Amino acid sequence: MKEKKQEVNINQKQEAKDPKTLNPELEELRRELNEEKNHHLRTRADFENFRKRMERDAENMRVNAKKEILIDLLKFLDYFDQAGKQVQDPAAARGIEIMARQFNELLHKHGVRPVECLGEPYDPEEQEGIGYITTDQCPEGCVAEEVCSGYKLGDILLKPAQVMVARKQE
Repeated sequence: MKEKKQEVNINQKQEAKDPKTLNPELEELRRELNEEKNHHLRTRADFENFRKRMERDAENMRVNAKKEILIDLLKFLDYFDQAGKQVQDPAAARGIEIMARQFNELLHKHGVRPVECLGEPYDPEEQEGIGYITTDQCPEGCVAEEVCSGYKLGDILLKPAQVMVARKQE
């Protein structure tokens, strides 16, 4: 009986080693392995894209929240400026000037910069033109007077500068 079992095992081993029967099974396993590998790579890439998108969205939310707060705070610079012009007492005017300077330093510390525009060509992306002024001091189409300062946070415009644009004398 043992001889018969050994013959069966030998026959099975020979069949298993037969390249004709192995080839299709091996190809099927390779195909399945490649499919699983591709699925795994796509899943990893999708997850990586998701992670990057979430980081980008979180950064955008942080910047937008900071932008909204800074826009509200910039109104106080205008209030300080107006108050400084209205106050008659020199000591009070000096106090307002000091507060405005400290407030400017605080904004600067957080990345807020004034829009530089005097003498520069008028740029409707960063400036709000409120009128024309006739002058020889500045080339035509350039900013001749800044009525109200504009501010940026990096490349983000927080508040456009209100300006008067130069026009040549006739």
